[in-house]
Amino acid sequence: MIRRGPAAASHILGLVEDQRNSAAPGQGTPPEPWNHNIHYHRVILDSIPPGCVRALDVGCGTGALTRCLRRFVSHVTGVDRDERCIELARAHPGAGGVDYLIADFLASSFEPESLDLITSVASLHHMDAEAALVRMRDLLRPGGTLAVIGLARGVTPAGIGLALPAVAGNQLHRAASARQRRGAAGGAAAAYQPPVIWPPPLTYRDTRRLAARVLPGARYRRRLYWRYSLIWAKPTSPG
Repeated sequence: MIRRGPAAASHILGLVEDQRNSAAPGQGTPPEPWNHNIHYHRVILDSIPPGCVRALDVGCGTGALTRCLRRFVSHVTGVDRDERCIELARAHPGAGGVDYLIADFLASSFEPESLDLITSVASLHHMDAEAALVRMRDLLRPGGTLAVIGLARGVTPAGIGLALPAVAGNQLHRAASARQRRGAAGGAAAAYQPPVIWPPPLTYRDTRRLAARVLPGARYRRRLYWRYSLIWAKPTSPG
């Protein structure tokens, strides 16, 4: 569903208020700075399957999502091939109980059907997308969930309809995040910028078709802030 007009504005303002109210207490660390990826962590968290014990975040960056997942999942692993990202993730005060690996996901040695949840936020376009989705599919246990927030290229009618509320929401969120971090204990540390790949190799249409072929039944949705979501539950029985 694409929100437009007043509904989109209400949605944006509501999420800004949620962000203000959901700062993690304790440890004296500032909240994570808002960005287009962190905005959709809620989509990932809402996708955690019942009985989830083992989660893997592919392209974990500096670990923001893994720290959120650890509140709900007993064993969380983050993998990223950027060494500085993993150094910062491991050094974060909230990193307790999370395992971090410096590795190329496509060459890593996870056991087939060993994971309950696999997540990927703004990292699929850094890899061969088809190879990555196939590997994620194979690593999930039956009944497990794959949750992707991704980037793609191209202008679509849906994208045009989302552009204006995205620009407005971007300004509101960044202003709210800056105020929140200024008021937090310890102030705001400078953020590390991981490597950027732009433009993404696949269009939104390419991505949707790839998901339909590799992950039958996957739920694809175009979203605000130049992102899409892809949620797939692995069938519990063949066919």
